[in-house]
Amino acid sequence: MQTHPSMPRLVMCDDAELAKVVGAEVASRTTIHAWPLSWVQRLEFTDGRTFAYKSQLPPTVEPEFYQAATSPLLLGHRVLDRYADCRTILIDWLDAPGVNDAHQTEDQLLHRAREVVNQIGEIAGDLPVYLDLGTPQAWASAVEGTLAKLHELVVNRRFPSTDVSMVEKLADWVASPPVLAKITESPRLIHGDLRADQIFVTDAGYRIVDWQRPVIAPPEVDLVSLLTDLGIDPRPHVDASTRGIERFVLLHWAVVAQYDLFPTLDGSLFDEWSSSAIRAILGLKEEQRR
Repeated sequence: MQTHPSMPRLVMCDDAELAKVVGAEVASRTTIHAWPLSWVQRLEFTDGRTFAYKSQLPPTVEPEFYQAATSPLLLGHRVLDRYADCRTILIDWLDAPGVNDAHQTEDQLLHRAREVVNQIGEIAGDLPVYLDLGTPQAWASAVEGTLAKLHELVVNRRFPSTDVSMVEKLADWVASPPVLAKITESPRLIHGDLRADQIFVTDAGYRIVDWQRPVIAPPEVDLVSLLTDLGIDPRPHVDASTRGIERFVLLHWAVVAQYDLFPTLDGSLFDEWSSSAIRAILGLKEEQRR
């Protein structure tokens, strides 16, 4: 067993354990990402195989997602041991161009983005999700919990960039008819945090990584995230309610991270995420009224 040097809750198999699982010795292991909820290494083995090795803490559902899902979008994988709350998984390493690596026009990128979003909707299986926004009841439950925690964070000055009046305006938006209509229109599984660097283009089609927090929501929520990351204004392509729901997903994560996962963490990151999401939603609210 190997423990992260500064985040002891994150645990991985040691070289000897990995050798037993893979059937070859570890030639090298390099950390490529680490934060308090996940630790990712690139593993190279003496037989030439390479993997991404991920150790993750809740609320991730990625190991369960890989086990349940059937789709050509997903890479080969093997779920490994659980260490207390820490789940570990080996995923095939992929050296392939990203969805935006080649020089492409905006129309070409938009076409690729829509293809990716449509194919996510074809993933089969009894799939676990981190957040369900797909029914009026599920939306109401998520909204109630998020706004209650947000209000407390604002009152206690944990989120100083937001004031109570903004929370009240947000409560008006989440209950507005256009938003409620969009929630029930065609909800399905989405990635929930789709970015260009998570999408690879192979000869056999797209491959998508990072399934820690999939969501049930309108499918074009993913399109908003991806277009924004590609530097394409989503406004001509996606309605205001869907763009607001995409920002609510970010707001929900910011609130959960600060309130539930890191209640004693000082710093402005989650406050900034929350404030950015709220201001965008309230701007969309004004857009819908005009």
